[in-house]
Amino acid sequence: MDVIILKKYIKEFLYFSEFGQGKKPNSIKSLKKDLEQFLEYFFMKKTDFDEEIDYIFLKEFTFSLQKNSIGKRSLNRKMSSLRVFFRYLKEKEYIEKDPTLLMTAPSFELGTPDILSIEEIERLREVISLKSCNGIRDRLILELLYSSGITSHELLGLGENVFNLEKRELLVDNGKTSRVVFFSERAREFFKRYVEAKKIKYKERYRSDILFVNGSATRLSDRSLRRIIDRYAERAKIEREISPYSFRHTFGAHMLLHGMNFLYLKELMGHSSIESTKIYQTMIKKPLVIKSFQRGEN
Repeated sequence: MDVIILKKYIKEFLYFSEFGQGKKPNSIKSLKKDLEQFLEYFFMKKTDFDEEIDYIFLKEFTFSLQKNSIGKRSLNRKMSSLRVFFRYLKEKEYIEKDPTLLMTAPSFELGTPDILSIEEIERLREVISLKSCNGIRDRLILELLYSSGITSHELLGLGENVFNLEKRELLVDNGKTSRVVFFSERAREFFKRYVEAKKIKYKERYRSDILFVNGSATRLSDRSLRRIIDRYAERAKIEREISPYSFRHTFGAHMLLHGMNFLYLKELMGHSSIESTKIYQTMIKKPLVIKSFQRGEN
């Protein structure tokens, strides 16, 4: 199978998926993106175009994705795209064997949190428009997650009264314990701007006991928060999967790299076990992690 034939098969499969099966536009978009990425890899790596694509080749492809720090969910989606594509080729008798039948997801290194580089943080900041109340809200979310290290659950439960703007302190209560954390000057600036914008937008529906609200002036949900992160990650062209916890992990690694005491970091992050904090000690010894924080400062 050569590149031209594979490209033809992909085009035919996408047409069938859209018009034959009636798949939704978002599904077609994901399939197209995943299969074009596979086509690009095939073009770069395949040396013997007379042979069929086999299980070994697919395994090498999935490992190449893993090396690029792709998230588990994204990898599983790409593998699913390959499975339905090659199943289609087998049913059409374009290929004799389905190479995805033995394909399994490569194992991920356990206990290695995903972190963001300084460059990625800056790109996320740049793609958030500050022309609306929601844009200011989203920028405050980014700055708080990055500079305080709090969890998404803690973030969404915040009210305005737990902020000490003068000292840049924040009282966090996760339902089991409480602790005081700190936040950046940027976070303080956007806190002020967001509260003012929220008062203007929601008027009589404004509530100070809920900091982050949705369009209905009720508390922002975890699902909505993840959608917000996904949207800005896509705009910032961050290909791998990130989540609200990526900011927390980035905070932990960043603080240790800048000389913070290990036990003090444990208290700031609210870890019940010291083993959770030790993960960051292991991370900061990796050259790629060190390099990712050398592009600039917060």
